Amino acid sequence: MHEYFYFEVGQYERHLVEYFYDGFWGKVRITVDRHEVVKGSLLFSFAMTKRFEFTVGHQERHHVIIDKTRKVLFAGFRPSVYNVYVDGQHAFTHEAV
Repeated sequence: MHEYFYFEVGQYERHLVEYFYDGFWGKVRITVDRHEVVKGSLLFSFAMTKRFEFTVGHQERHHVIIDKTRKVLFAGFRPSVYNVYVDGQHAFTHEAV
């Protein structure tokens, strides 16, 4: 099971943020403009929510948070819910299919 979504950040200085999650191996990768900013593993995580934080931009800087919340039962076989925050404001919620 793979989960993927993307969004743009910035008003004058636009950046593409992409989130990849491989549910089989538990690998997470987040890129900004195709450059990796977060890489990790969630294979044996017992936490219900995992937070990823990073900064986007050079002249126009934005603080981005992606919260990945897994389901309680059969989490490895069910889609996660993602809450994305930009500069402390909730930007959107994404539920993987």
